[in-house]
Amino acid sequence: MRFQIFRALVVGLASLALAACGGGGGDHDTSPTMSSVTIASGNNQTATAGSALPTALSVSVRDSSGRAIVGVAVVWTVVAGGGSVTPATSTTDSGGLAATTWTLGGAPGANRVTATVAGITPVTFDAMAVAGATASVTVTSPTLSPYEGDTVQLTAVAKDAYGNVLPGKTAAWTSSKPELAPVSPTGLLQTWGTGPVDVTASIDDVKGSVTLTLTPILVTVSLGAKEVVMHAMTDRCEELDVPDGPARFVRAEDGSLVMFSGNAPRYYVSRGTGFGKFTRDCSRPALASADRRTADSYENWEWVWSVYREGGSWHVLVHNEFHDAIAATCQPGNPSPGNPCWYNSVTYAVSTDGARTFTKPLAPAHVVAPAPNVWVPPSSPPPADQLVVEGYFNPSNIVRANDGYYYSFMMAIPTQALDTTMGVCILRSTTLGDPTSWRAWDGTGFNLRMASPYVTGVPTPVCASVGGLMVHSHFVYDTYLERYLSVAPSPGPLDVNGRATCGFFYALSADLIHWSAPGLLVEASLGWCAADPSRPGVLEPVLVAYPSIVDHLDTTVNFENAGRTPYFYYVRVNGDNLDRDVVRVPLTLTRTN
Repeated sequence: MRFQIFRALVVGLASLALAACGGGGGDHDTSPTMSSVTIASGNNQTATAGSALPTALSVSVRDSSGRAIVGVAVVWTVVAGGGSVTPATSTTDSGGLAATTWTLGGAPGANRVTATVAGITPVTFDAMAVAGATASVTVTSPTLSPYEGDTVQLTAVAKDAYGNVLPGKTAAWTSSKPELAPVSPTGLLQTWGTGPVDVTASIDDVKGSVTLTLTPILVTVSLGAKEVVMHAMTDRCEELDVPDGPARFVRAEDGSLVMFSGNAPRYYVSRGTGFGKFTRDCSRPALASADRRTADSYENWEWVWSVYREGGSWHVLVHNEFHDAIAATCQPGNPSPGNPCWYNSVTYAVSTDGARTFTKPLAPAHVVAPAPNVWVPPSSPPPADQLVVEGYFNPSNIVRANDGYYYSFMMAIPTQALDTTMGVCILRSTTLGDPTSWRAWDGTGFNLRMASPYVTGVPTPVCASVGGLMVHSHFVYDTYLERYLSVAPSPGPLDVNGRATCGFFYALSADLIHWSAPGLLVEASLGWCAADPSRPGVLEPVLVAYPSIVDHLDTTVNFENAGRTPYFYYVRVNGDNLDRDVVRVPLTLTRTN
């Protein structure tokens, strides 16, 4: 009886204990219930691409009563932009927080990471990666071997340390050879010479360079059979009517051709229906020299030298020679080129009757390029083999460029110091009918108005020589070479493959200011430079002069263009100075690079 009472007491106490613990046996779950994951910190940051965000990403995990849950695993996943998170899984601490460090992807743009707790919708972190500081500059060129005369647009690209392109950066450009290969503030490179050049772009004090090799245009020239166009001894109008200038051709209004290559003091022209045959027009001289005996008149012995037809107007640059026939130290009474005292200028004339008669504005309004100084005769007679000479001479033909200007060259001997002051100048105009409209190159631009020192009372500044050949006798735009092509006699022997060579040379230019080194067109004997007539390839066994290039297929009125197969014209002197021929020979130009 006592045992039963003790057992009942034990069972009763056990029941009370169970009741105190909630009862119900296994039907009650006492573990915490996770209700939410929320962003605690680190969202919507901006940092440099490839870098770690300054603020760690963290989330808060809570139960339904808002109490922090400890020890929950949070999985971090990069879903956009690349980059990484460390660690990829973290566990909530006593405050219910889990964190990771986010390193952005290397490219600028949007980045995204998700934080996931099992059974709960993930939360999303966003960040923006921006490009970093300039770490490198890369300079590129469409070619590493541009040809002399090419214009090359270079490009500089700045990148950060992760290779991201940095837009909107401005480069400062420099060239290792600015005199031969200047580069503009926008990276536009001009190639005015040959050889290697380094071009550097600097962005944020970071530099990048490219090395270019400026390459000359290589041309071979072959000549065909010679043909006499004019023989002075049979075709001339009078004794002194000899070809004494480069052969120029102009297409007349009726489609016929006029050839200009005459002499002072009475200048005649030749006419033909085509290039097959020309006949000297002896009906009258196209220009009769005024033969005035004063230097300040600029109307002395006059040659029609450069002709350009616009509609019914035939504009002419005149080569005007004053030979002092008064000074006792010269040759009194002799105004001809035989007088060694020589003062030269370039003037203007015009014809409106088909090049049958040329007239001039009243002096000195007709002057284009007067000698820079007033004429001063020598203090003593010059030696028999020397000239006392100064001024501007032998204007080339006239070519209208794409910029709308008319261009011509002329030889310059601005003072009587012949050996030290010779050069070649370029001048241009927009209005051929206005002699005062011409402006010469002064080294920086076409700014020099060449006024008569007899009018101003002071010497006129001298135009700047553009270098290259001594005298650009004739030039055209060659569509085959895609360059201006100039021909000229050599100023003296020039080196050709290690041998001193006399003859006619050519040069190429893209802008008429900067010219290539001269290339041999054909070896020949000039009045000041002799070639061995027995040597193969020498043009003639006698003296030659006055080269020009004319493409018979050119359709322009003034034959300003040429192609691969133009004709080369020159004057041959057959022993006697008055026995001269105009000769032409077909050329074939072949570019070899």
